[in-house]
Amino acid sequence: MKKTLLAILSSALICQVFADNITITQGTDYTVLSGPISKPLPTKAGKVNVTEFYSYACIHCSVLEPILDKWYAGTKNVDLNRIQVVWDNNFSGYAKINATAQALNLGANFNQHVFESTMTNHKNLEDKTQLQAFLNANKSIVDPKKFMATYNSFTVSTKPQEYAQYTMAYNITGTPTFIVGGKYVTSPAQPEKLIKVIQALVDKVKKEQKIK
Repeated sequence: MKKTLLAILSSALICQVFADNITITQGTDYTVLSGPISKPLPTKAGKVNVTEFYSYACIHCSVLEPILDKWYAGTKNVDLNRIQVVWDNNFSGYAKINATAQALNLGANFNQHVFESTMTNHKNLEDKTQLQAFLNANKSIVDPKKFMATYNSFTVSTKPQEYAQYTMAYNITGTPTFIVGGKYVTSPAQPEKLIKVIQALVDKVKKEQKIK
């Protein structure tokens, strides 16, 4: 059974959470949000919200995604959300791809193809011509007409602004960054370590909120 140990060291509160034989420490592996958030992330009752702020143009995110998907498949009462960061209107097109993929429930396979096209093949899918070519080349996993109809919808057109507000509200300065339980923020780490940190924070939130 995983254990949680609270300790006070040097007049600072350091939370040490044991998960998979590692110890994570506040201020090193994660931080705690303080003060009100101007645009709080949505939550689901009885579940721990884990939100990943990522970018399709981030090599670290590309490497992490398969590991994250495998981890999530084995979780219980966890709600994983992914938000494409938007900084100063940059990545608005990718934000729409993110929102469209979620609306159509395209899943991990589609996301990996977007990462591969962007990071390996150096395609700019914010360009509609390149996006259309990408969709046409991947008809086995996505219906191009249905995708573009959703991509061009009013609902999806509002997502870049919404994602930009979340990015600013949570002061996201790098990717991937995870918000766990609406208040714990992960620090940069190698993929395997980062997953263990997320799991430890999920366990902590479950204990705090009495979620089984």
